[in-house]
Amino acid sequence: DRDRAYQARRHLAEVVLAAPARPDSDTLRTAAAEGLLEALEGAPAEPVLLHLLGALLDELGDADAAEAAWSAALRLDPDVPGLRVGLRGLFAREAERPDWVLGAAHPLAARVAAVAAAAQPAEDQTLSLCMIVRDEEEMLPGCLEAIRPFVDEIVVVDTGSSDRTVAIAASFGARVVHFPWNGSFADARNVSLDAATGDWVMYLDADEHLVPEDGPMLRELLGRTWREGFELVETNFTGAPGSGQAVNHMALRIWRNRPEYRFEGRIHEQKTGRMPTYLGERFEATEIRVKHYGYLKSRVADKDKSRRNLELLEREAGEKPTAFTAFNLGSEYLLAGDPVRARRRLDEAWETVRRQPDWPELGYAPMLISRVAGARREAGDIAAAREAALEGLTAYPTFTDLVFELALCARAAGETAEAEAIATRCLELGDAPARLAPTVGCGTFLARCLLAEMAADSGRAAEAEAHYRRSLADHPDFVGPSLPLAKLLLARGARADELADAIPSEPPTAALLAATACIEAGNAAAAEHLFRAVLRRQPESIPAAVGLVEALLSERRFAEAAAEAAARAESPARTILAGHRLFAHAAANDATGLAAALAAANDAGVDAADLALYRSWGGVLAGADAAGPIPAEALPTAATALEALLRVQEFAAFEVLHGLYGRIAADPRERRERLAGIYLRRGFLDSAAEEWMAVVAETPDAAALVGLAQVALAQGWREDAALLGRQALELDPGNDAAERLVAAVEPAPVGA
Repeated sequence: DRDRAYQARRHLAEVVLAAPARPDSDTLRTAAAEGLLEALEGAPAEPVLLHLLGALLDELGDADAAEAAWSAALRLDPDVPGLRVGLRGLFAREAERPDWVLGAAHPLAARVAAVAAAAQPAEDQTLSLCMIVRDEEEMLPGCLEAIRPFVDEIVVVDTGSSDRTVAIAASFGARVVHFPWNGSFADARNVSLDAATGDWVMYLDADEHLVPEDGPMLRELLGRTWREGFELVETNFTGAPGSGQAVNHMALRIWRNRPEYRFEGRIHEQKTGRMPTYLGERFEATEIRVKHYGYLKSRVADKDKSRRNLELLEREAGEKPTAFTAFNLGSEYLLAGDPVRARRRLDEAWETVRRQPDWPELGYAPMLISRVAGARREAGDIAAAREAALEGLTAYPTFTDLVFELALCARAAGETAEAEAIATRCLELGDAPARLAPTVGCGTFLARCLLAEMAADSGRAAEAEAHYRRSLADHPDFVGPSLPLAKLLLARGARADELADAIPSEPPTAALLAATACIEAGNAAAAEHLFRAVLRRQPESIPAAVGLVEALLSERRFAEAAAEAAARAESPARTILAGHRLFAHAAANDATGLAAALAAANDAGVDAADLALYRSWGGVLAGADAAGPIPAEALPTAATALEALLRVQEFAAFEVLHGLYGRIAADPRERRERLAGIYLRRGFLDSAAEEWMAVVAETPDAAALVGLAQVALAQGWREDAALLGRQALELDPGNDAAERLVAAVEPAPVGA
């Protein structure tokens, strides 16, 4: 076994170097040096063995041979522990030696010189990129475009794509292998490795993109044949696109192309245990960056990743239960928003892992303990979350994520001063090292935003605003503060231009978030200003285009809204915009414009039920008699339009649509309850009460009683609200809305 033989030679040399002086010390050192030379003559590019050889020769008194060996080691890997110290000591001793004193040449010196000269990085090494894909036409071009100049071969295993994935791969010169999906990611990856012909292999997924400027560094790695693998810095983006939310970790993505190095596991597959991970010097952590977009919320939703991953992991847990599988299951449940199930699985993994004496050395242990603490906190067990975070910090004192968890725990427990002190400590620590797989921002912008939230909650608006501004200035890629900052600015009456100046222009997501705050605050003019700013930089931005039309509608500028929507008839959002155009013409009582918009909406794919609703609306505006029912599927659209008309106080149009609303072929009870909710939200309390009372008069149910209770509460009639809430609970003892309402209006029992 080449790796065990290397380990044995290294260990024997270390034993000899550590041995106390004895009469045959030179004989032992010579024997150890000769053993290292025998290995190096077959493979001279071994910096650790060259370093040990230099140390032995130094002790044998041959400074020239020692320098040759050490210089060769330094040329290959300047970071070998102790190497620079040995050379400095050698040079110091040489400087102190009189010129007339000659060092003795050891009998092995000539062989050492030959080995040192031959110890060079390998040339002409080749790299194969290995991928597995399925329906990745969106992400694959960006992945291959970034990596293609730096690899010698691309092997793509397709597991059943129905889009243009295979054609895209072929256009980049990839060799495509077709492999029917069998439910195992490891099997598919191993097919790609079997097909690779390079000296080294690298694997990426389509949603993982090499940072192009790091490509030349990638090629430099290939000559380091004393390594077995290289770790890259992978940034997993986890929030909404453009939000900047991410987690960094070191990922082993490049290794020697050896037949024994293969994957295991259905999902979250791992490289085989046959890699010599017990030899730390065989693996190198690099600064080469890969951006992973697979955990963006939109990608998870589009690919239905969470459901698929959970199914595969549950199967794997049944077939071969391990702590790692439990960790991955818990992580998926956490991502899916189920902290109770997540906690159960993560605790299961943690109890297994922590029994191992060397658990801190386990690659995924930092992520595990961080997620254990997070799941416990989200499940409501603050004490257990703190316990996990503190235990983790004993092993990883620089792991800021765990300190941040303690801050979140303190906040959840109502200990605001303690939480602020801990969050400030996070800023002092900074983000944790990538080897701990930290969440980006726990020591920077996330901690600062937590301080801002607590300041805002405590009424310190100016302090909160300062924190948000500092976060955006220092970390413009993290756009999360844009929304709360905009709300604070609007609350103190900031003008639209001041708001725009406070929000970074890039990425556009920041302005979109701020515009959302403006819409929520009823400041449509400021929202329009921000949406137009985004469209000037990104004319194809769908959120900005839709947002601009909605802002114009909120300002009752119906003709402009219709024109904006019509101008984007070829947009990917054409269906949504066509619906907004219909509403704009109807709200303006524009029968002619509505007729033209109906034809365009049909071409844009607007739902047939919605077309029927607006067709009836147009008929009323044109003076035609109302005839026939409107499909039940139009009810949500009609309800949304009614609420929008009330919000902008277009009462004439509201009356027209209200008349049509009664013709929708839906359950009358559902129609009334939807309308009652609209009236309640818009402040028409008497109208809301009438609708819910009509429902109760027919057949009382918990939902209607809760609605009436909300009306009573809005009127200030707390006793009536409590009575109605209790009646709702009698009908439906498990009704959450009724329980919350009763808890809100009834005083807690003494001593509770």
